[in-house]
Amino acid sequence: MAQLISLIGAGSLGLVLMNTQGSKPECFVYRDDIGAFWGIKGYEEQVTEVGTHRGHLTWPHNKFLGTYDAGSVRRGFLVFARNCSNCHGMIYRKYDVLLDKAYKQLELAALVSNFTINPGHHHFKQYYYQEWDERDRVIQDRVYPTYMSQDEAKNANGGVWPTDFSKIRLRPGGINYIYNILTGYHYKPPAGLDTPKGKYFNPYFDHMIIGMPRQLYDGMLDYEDGTPASAPQMAYDVSNFINYMQRRTGGKKPDRMVKYYMIAAAFTLLLPFKYLKTRALFRNLLSVRWEMYAVRDGVYYNHFKTGARNSRAYQFKGKVWA
Repeated sequence: MAQLISLIGAGSLGLVLMNTQGSKPECFVYRDDIGAFWGIKGYEEQVTEVGTHRGHLTWPHNKFLGTYDAGSVRRGFLVFARNCSNCHGMIYRKYDVLLDKAYKQLELAALVSNFTINPGHHHFKQYYYQEWDERDRVIQDRVYPTYMSQDEAKNANGGVWPTDFSKIRLRPGGINYIYNILTGYHYKPPAGLDTPKGKYFNPYFDHMIIGMPRQLYDGMLDYEDGTPASAPQMAYDVSNFINYMQRRTGGKKPDRMVKYYMIAAAFTLLLPFKYLKTRALFRNLLSVRWEMYAVRDGVYYNHFKTGARNSRAYQFKGKVWA
């Protein structure tokens, strides 16, 4: 009886396994692809490199001998000052980086003076200047955020500290990551992914759930040069500005690359002369001395490689020396 029950159980288990092997498990969001910068299942077209290899955007500073668009950097600082700086900052960079590229000194000073700085901002970076009261900002100040501590920022943003933009270039995607975050709020979350209250869905952000609401809307500000202030245009400009302010990929990179190209071109042009010199096809007679004494052909000594033959011996063969 026990054997019969065991056989029936084994048979029923086999039938269950046969029925389940043919059906595929339903999984709407794959954990290994959440927030992955190379794409998300179901959102394969949303990769952070979309601005470079699909023709949607063109970043002038990524071209050969290219540089930053001064007008775009200027407009981007306007977007940052009026919108992004309410929460974000760049505490490792100063306003004077913009000089000569986007602004002249007096107009940048007038624009920066609209914002104030508190000694608490300096203390946040462990600077202790002899300042005891709030004052207007100057161009040699660092780009501090509105908040004076991480706790203050978290209390004002639902427990989330707004990212500091000083080193945002290190995130996968670089400048395209910034652009895609700002323009990625129109996508709807996939089935199976719940967006918590007070959070928002953005497929370009890590885990696709972001605490920052959509920031850019068409016509929210007026550009002084008459450029239409559409949301993609403002995202493009502020991405240019933030990337320009970075340390290694920022405003000094185009000049540095020109120096590298000049050095590489110089070495390339010297290669033919180096070949002639090392192969003894060309010799500078003013710097090469011929040893005229004890010139032999070296046949008496069988060296394992050269036979100890003098490279000049053939030139003096048959000569008679006093």
